[in-house]
Amino acid sequence: MLWEAVGESAAGKTQLALQLSLFVQLPPSHGGLSGTACYITIASHLQTTRLEQILNAHPMLSPTACTLSDVQTVHTPTVEKLIYILSTFLPQYISTADQSSKPLKLVVIDALAELFHNSTKTTTQTLVERSRRVSEISTLVHSLASKHRIAFLILNEVTDVIIRDVPPDYGTMSYRDQSRWFGRPNSIPGEDSKEASLGLVWANQVNARIFLSRTRRRRYFESGESDQPMLIRRLSVVFNSVSSPVSCDYIVTPQGISVIPGNNTSAPLHRTPLNRVGSPDMLSTTDPSVSKVSSMDGKQLLPSLPPLDIGCVEDSFAAEAKAATPEDEWDSFWTDNALPDDMYTQINLPTASTS
Repeated sequence: MLWEAVGESAAGKTQLALQLSLFVQLPPSHGGLSGTACYITIASHLQTTRLEQILNAHPMLSPTACTLSDVQTVHTPTVEKLIYILSTFLPQYISTADQSSKPLKLVVIDALAELFHNSTKTTTQTLVERSRRVSEISTLVHSLASKHRIAFLILNEVTDVIIRDVPPDYGTMSYRDQSRWFGRPNSIPGEDSKEASLGLVWANQVNARIFLSRTRRRRYFESGESDQPMLIRRLSVVFNSVSSPVSCDYIVTPQGISVIPGNNTSAPLHRTPLNRVGSPDMLSTTDPSVSKVSSMDGKQLLPSLPPLDIGCVEDSFAAEAKAATPEDEWDSFWTDNALPDDMYTQINLPTASTS
């Protein structure tokens, strides 16, 4: 299965990927897959310092079960090198791996859209070439995922949504109108201001799209390591082939991503809430990879948070519609009190005296 985590800068995409790279090493009894991870970077390198911080801070992780040596990394700055890694390197690595060692269970690509940054002008030819490359990469990814039962997590970037007025007689539905169903979330006001990049061709290759976004909300802990309020971020499952879309708030801590309990909401009506971040392919149904803000095994992970006092409220009553008037009050006034046409000719202006 191909999972995508999309979001703007500092939304927490890399934090989620690093966290899953460690939790995939846990045994199935603890929610892992007893496997290793391959972290493919595009523009940067693996953040080993942050990876080690999560390993040391999270109570579910221990050096005996998880190590940095089980997180392989490779740098692929070009499309050609990424295709070589997917078509040649990874199949050879899997086939020649020691049978006594942990199998490869998770591959992360951070981040795919960075391969297609181009300083030249975007033309039809460049878009066609990008679509061809994206299709080639996704074909290799799905082949590896199906053959070797590997979960792929692809990180992606966002673009700004520009709203344009569409003529009333415009018969064809525009791409902007269609993309709101698969390209961006809409669980809270302002969340739909950005959408996933790489267009419709890439969206058709993704099995599940997870959207991470920053909000303007901050929250104080009842007791915490810092006296500063923490930034609240938003996670929304835009679409998913194995579960219903859902949204929740989370924060980034030294332990990784922590979901704030009691605020999970379904994006549309009548959708089933989900209390965790993860997947059946990545982790088991009891997913500890994203620590909740509560106690675990008698150890307090983070201070408990009361429900948020900021949110979106939906009224239970219908608004009373009023018929729109064709004219405003001033137009009506001057229509009823029109001035005579010869008014200005009847005014006697004083004659200026000369001396």
